[in-house]
Amino acid sequence: MRSKISSTIVIFSFLSVIIFMFYVFLKSYNHESYIIHPITILFFVIVTILLFILESINNLIFRIKLKFLSQEEKKKILEKNEGNYLYSLYKFIFHDPKEINKGVQKIDHGFDGILEMDNELPLWWIHLFYITIVFSAIYFFSYLLIDFSNPYKEYDRSYKKQLREIEIFEKNTPQASLDKTFFKKTLINDGRVLFNENCATCHQSDGSGNIGPNLTDIYWINRVEKDLYKNIFSIIWNGSEKNPSMRPFGKSGEIKGNDIEKISSYVYSINRNNKKPLKHKEPQGKKILDWNNV
Repeated sequence: MRSKISSTIVIFSFLSVIIFMFYVFLKSYNHESYIIHPITILFFVIVTILLFILESINNLIFRIKLKFLSQEEKKKILEKNEGNYLYSLYKFIFHDPKEINKGVQKIDHGFDGILEMDNELPLWWIHLFYITIVFSAIYFFSYLLIDFSNPYKEYDRSYKKQLREIEIFEKNTPQASLDKTFFKKTLINDGRVLFNENCATCHQSDGSGNIGPNLTDIYWINRVEKDLYKNIFSIIWNGSEKNPSMRPFGKSGEIKGNDIEKISSYVYSINRNNKKPLKHKEPQGKKILDWNNV
C-alpha cells in the first residue's frame, strides 16, 4: 500500500491544473476577461469544494485499508506519513543520508567495484516529475488543437489587440490641429525621435539639411503662417506647393496630429537654438526675421 499524499498538495495540484487548462482555453479564444467573471469564480469555488469532498472520501478509504494491514505494514505506512508533506521533504533534504539509506538494498556490480544504493525516490521529485508530464501534455495538445502556445497565432492575436487599443486611444484622445496647436517644450524629446524616424533622410538628424532644406537657419521656402511654429506645423501637415518632395504627412494620414505637434516642437527648438550645426546646407528661400514668435 502506497503512502498517503497530503490533502493540501493533492487539492492544490488538481486545482492548479484545472486553472491552467481554463486559462489556456480562454486565452486561445481571446476571452481573457472571463477569467475574473463571477461565473468563473463560482465555478472554481464549486470545484474546490468537490475536491475537498473527494479527498475526504480518499482519506476515509485510506484509513479503512489500514485496518486490514498487519502491524508491521501499518507501522511502515504510518512512519512514511509522519508529519505533513513539507515535513517529509524537510527530512529528505536535511537529515543524515546514512539514516535515510538505512535498510536500503545495495547492488554490488562486482566487476567494477561500484556499490549502488537502490534508494527510494523522494516524494518532491516524484511530484515534480508528474507536474512536468501534466504540463507538457496540456501544452502539447494545446499547440495541436487550439491557438494557445502557437507563436505565430499569439503574435497575430497580440498585433490585432494592439491595433484595437491604438484605435480606442485615438478615439478618446483628440488630435492636434493647426488652430489649436502651440509649441510645447515637453514634447521636444519625443519630437526628436519622430523626426529621426520620418524626416532625417531629407533634413539630417540635426536639421542641417540634405535633400531637403536646412531647418536651422532663418531662410524659408514656404511662409504660409505668420507664426514660425504654426508655419512648421502647417508645412508638415499640408506639404509644400513649392517643393513637391515635401508631401502632406498630416493630410494624407501618414502622421497623426499629435505626432506632428511633437515634430514641430522639435524643429522649432532647433531653429531657435543659438547653437547651429557646423556643417549645413546652403540657405534656400527668403530670409525671414519678422515671425510673431510664441
